[in-house]
Amino acid sequence: MIQTPPQHAKSLIASRLFPPIVFAQDPSAKLMLLSYGSELASGHGSVARDYVNEFRDHIDPSGRLQVRRDSNAKNNWRTTSDGHMYSASIQGTVTGRAATGILIDDPFKGSEDSGSIRIRDKVWDTYSAAAETRLTPDGFVVLIGTPWHPDDLFGRLLANEADQWVRLRFPAIAEADDALGRAEGEGLFLSKYSQDWYEAKKRAFELRGQSHIWDALYNCSPTGDGSLRAFPDEYFGPWMWAEELPFTSRNVEQFRVLSLDPSKSKTGKAGDYGAFCDLSLFSDRHLFATMHLAREPLPALYARAVAIVGAAKREGRPYRRFIIESNQFQEAVGLAIQERLSAAGLDVPIDLHMTPSDQSKHARIQVDLGPLLAQKRLHFVGQTVSNKLTLQQMKEIPNGAHDDGPDAVSMATQALNLLLTGTKRPGETKVLRT
Repeated sequence: MIQTPPQHAKSLIASRLFPPIVFAQDPSAKLMLLSYGSELASGHGSVARDYVNEFRDHIDPSGRLQVRRDSNAKNNWRTTSDGHMYSASIQGTVTGRAATGILIDDPFKGSEDSGSIRIRDKVWDTYSAAAETRLTPDGFVVLIGTPWHPDDLFGRLLANEADQWVRLRFPAIAEADDALGRAEGEGLFLSKYSQDWYEAKKRAFELRGQSHIWDALYNCSPTGDGSLRAFPDEYFGPWMWAEELPFTSRNVEQFRVLSLDPSKSKTGKAGDYGAFCDLSLFSDRHLFATMHLAREPLPALYARAVAIVGAAKREGRPYRRFIIESNQFQEAVGLAIQERLSAAGLDVPIDLHMTPSDQSKHARIQVDLGPLLAQKRLHFVGQTVSNKLTLQQMKEIPNGAHDDGPDAVSMATQALNLLLTGTKRPGETKVLRT
């Protein structure tokens, strides 16, 4: 099972170059190539045939490998050793053919196909019929493509028979412990696409509110098709944007708080976004947020925290409380920020926000922000990239790749509740300094 992003040579390697190698080893091999469309499958089959004809002297010096002249159709060609390669659509019916190897290249055309339970079931049925009734006992299956949906062919096979597969997953941007030995954050095909291209592509999907598509196509780890949303579309609209804070004689700022979702790994490398939320509550009970989201290493995160708190103090509107997500190792992040703020002469009450392990983050965000969004009381100051990104992350919950911004807003609302009520939710926060 090979999972790669689109346009990363997967079909060239698995459907066009691999079959000639198989036939060079065994000219009597019987291959079946399946794809979402018969024309696409036939196109791969014809190229594989042409490669056999062009390179057979190099890959099979014995001369055993030859394509029969009287049976060389692009979708069904044979060798003189009774081998054959048959190409067809996996969304059709495969009958009457034995196979020593089955190649499945992109079983779904796109999100519309993969989003259809009818088509997913059809692909599953065709695969099961081919694998169970056409494959020889010692045969093999190669499944290669871009996973589109958690319940697509990749997902069903991993859910039902993961122990029978070798899974090779190559995300566009390397994660920790990358299979290819890439550094975390490094692009996959840098001889064709630049590092900036990968990062810009990911950012574009996030800003469009389509990080679930990036997750599926480029990260090769689908989280959903985007149809399930925690917040309905009517919760979002132009009223969410404010050009500036609404200071008037009748509408005054009651509290200003800061929150941080560090979103860092134990190594301190930049992974998800580090998200700051600068949140103000006014006397009309409307809340105004200014977000700061960035992927940056811990030293830069610490410096940003000092800069934000320092700027608020110089404005004469210091934060009444600073709340930091501190699950597991992240408690050290809060302590490090506290030390740096103290060294800079910036005193602000800091809370470590510790979420119980049995509590769903998305459920908490929905509970904290749902009423504010429904009542049109949550606003963002300025259409900055960070504010837009946070809004898109809200729209994508629970399917999005990131929830750092909404999580920071959620924590900031809890800091305001603490100031308004004087109470804390049991087990969720502990005060470092008051």
